[in-house]
Amino acid sequence: MNTDHGQFAPVFALADVVRLDTPAAKNRRLFVAEIRQYSGGPLCPIVDYVLVGDPGASPQFRLRLMPSQSAKSKVTHRALVLTLYDSLPYSDGLHNAVRDASKKFVIDDDSEPEKHVHDEFWRVNDMDGSHVSGVIVRSGDGREKEVTVEVWDYSRMTDVEGVETEEFIFVEMSAVDGAFEIWRGVEVAPGRIAAE
Repeated sequence: MNTDHGQFAPVFALADVVRLDTPAAKNRRLFVAEIRQYSGGPLCPIVDYVLVGDPGASPQFRLRLMPSQSAKSKVTHRALVLTLYDSLPYSDGLHNAVRDASKKFVIDDDSEPEKHVHDEFWRVNDMDGSHVSGVIVRSGDGREKEVTVEVWDYSRMTDVEGVETEEFIFVEMSAVDGAFEIWRGVEVAPGRIAAE
């Protein structure tokens, strides 16, 4: 796997300890449990470091490094901290939602009746359709496998700790059984990522 991310960020190995200075992960020692390299789609190559507090513990985070698409920036890669928002078996409803011509993805959450959430996300770079990506997955037990996922990516601008920040949603569908995972998170500055 190509783990050269330019001068932007540290490159982690399996079992490395990582600290993320974000509200969800603050003051937690996280371990690299898996490394996932995506090799298809307009945002690739992407490398995800799957981080857990203890083996098999929740919540699970992904530190995603992807190339910067800004020609004006000296930063070669962007870092996103993602958490698993939802996972479910194949769903016609979700599949229809991500294929909708509006390019909009809506999250309505009524789990707290006094605090209804209605968040709207739009396709990154106004892209049409999905992209299919091969993913090489390396885990701590030394195994390596390749999987294929279909991906839809969305973002919006939002306020995080008083700072306007781009928030992302990545919807991934397994090519094997159609199961979905929805990953949600924000971009973080390189200085908020550290190795022990």
